[in-house]
Amino acid sequence: MRDIEALHEPLKPILTVLLATLAPSEGPLLDVGCGTGAKAPLLRSTLELSAPLIGLDCDLEALQEAVTHAGLLAVAGDAHALPLRSACCGAAVCIATLGLLRDQRVALREMRRVVRPGGWVLVVTATTAWVPWSAHMRDWTARLGNRGDLPGELLFTMPEAAADLGALLRETGWSEVRTGAFVIEAGSATQPVLPLLTREHVRRHLTPAKAEEFEAIVACADVALLPLMLAAAGV
Repeated sequence: MRDIEALHEPLKPILTVLLATLAPSEGPLLDVGCGTGAKAPLLRSTLELSAPLIGLDCDLEALQEAVTHAGLLAVAGDAHALPLRSACCGAAVCIATLGLLRDQRVALREMRRVVRPGGWVLVVTATTAWVPWSAHMRDWTARLGNRGDLPGELLFTMPEAAADLGALLRETGWSEVRTGAFVIEAGSATQPVLPLLTREHVRRHLTPAKAEEFEAIVACADVALLPLMLAAAGV
């Protein structure tokens, strides 16, 4: 279990920013696939939770640790048939778990059922995909992502790679779905996660000269197979 949680470390920097774009949870927050509760401190601090944090998992040993060390309200159960009443939660997160489930649609419908109307879900998973990329683009994008004047919405600006995940949320009852894709660089201590930005959004926040520089970088980039973090949020 510890080894699995170590694999999630590269996701945490961008998770922090993604969670900060979401409204406060008006009711208990459900963590589907909570494991040992390693995400609990991040969820509590970023979302400023005052309501209970409910952790659901099918691993009883991991749940015991989640209760003992993370203070979660533990629920042992199956994500395909959540043992919770309808509309009992303010929001739900499903981080690095959806890909392990046999029927993702059923699980997402169950999350829609237990989250109250107006509440939200955040689903995060990982994959690999072919995307235009180069070392020059990585450095340039990292500098752009560190600019304080860019709005938080730019974190959801590459819908293409996460289109299937977004469509899955819509099919299962979630609306106003936002999606994003981020390059995971697990070996980098200085910039572990880099946002992928679409040309349209970049142009809105660049001078003409910088926009021209960006176009030149994209034109010279090769298509590379990269590890991506996909995120989709719906209400």
